This record gives sequence, structure tokens and C-alpha cells, in this order.
Amino acid sequence: MEYRIEKREAMKMIGFERVLSYENSYQEIPKFWQEFCGKHCGQGASGGPAEEGIRQVVAECAVGEFGVCVEDEGDAEHFRYYIAGAYQGGEVPEGMKVFEIPASEWAKFRCTGAMPNALQTVNTRIFREWLPGNREYELAFHVNIEWYSGSDTDSENYESAIWIPVKRLG
Repeated sequence: MEYRIEKREAMKMIGFERVLSYENSYQEIPKFWQEFCGKHCGQGASGGPAEEGIRQVVAECAVGEFGVCVEDEGDAEHFRYYIAGAYQGGEVPEGMKVFEIPASEWAKFRCTGAMPNALQTVNTRIFREWLPGNREYELAFHVNIEWYSGSDTDSENYESAIWIPVKRLG
């Protein structure tokens, strides 16, 4: 699997949150993205002043550049998923949340291909093949980040990535 290790400072993000079950996340996450795009992206989006404020934050913070999975300790069945961007400060519109991801070393895995299959395939391989029994790294904390390049997600050449926080063993 193609990856690189990179150190990153803490990241403050803003986005939309949904609690999902692990069991059906590969179906529910693409639905969440469809809802997000239909409501907040492009010319077809409509709404009053509140929606205008959300669209402004979505544009300024590039909400949609990241998908973030956050596992809460003690809940083995559910996790929080955010469609997010880098928080630039300012007012947080109703329905959006600001959260921080700690500084860490990250294993960044490259994904190439149409969404969501390319990303889901790499994600499955990370957690079933790469991480178990890895002699160099273990998971530092229970967050993973999906990065999206923002171009044509149906293209066989679409670029995305999965980042997982790691710490060196020994």
C-alpha cells in the first residue's frame, strides 16, 4: 500500500456531524455526502439568510475537503462522522460544529479511483491488513481523516487519501 508518514500540528475543523454505526457506514457515508452536496453545494442550493451564512462558511473553510471519523471510547458500535473543512475563525452557523484534531504523526495513504469504492477499498485494507500486526506503527488515537481533491469523483483518476494518526512502536 502506498503511504507516507507526515507530522502535522493540531487542526481546528468545522463541519456537519452525523453519528453512524460501523455496520452500515459504507452505505450511510455516501448518502450523507449526497445530502450535503444537494443542500450546500452548487447553484441548486436554496434557502434564507441562515442558509446563506452556512454556504459562506462552507466556501470559506472548504467544507467538503475532509471527511473525519471520530471514535468515542466505550462505544464499539457507533462513531461520529464529519464532513469538514479547516476552520478559519468567526461565527459558527447553527447545525455546524467546530472540533480539534490533536497534533500527531500521520500515515497518509493515497487512493486513486472513483468514489466511494476507491476510498472504501483502501480503508478496509488499512484496518484489516496494514495496521494489524504492524511492527513499526500503531494507532495513536481513534480518528481517521479522508482527504478529497474536489475534482470529478466519478473519474477513475480521482485523487483522495486516508490519514490515520500513528505512533512508533518501541
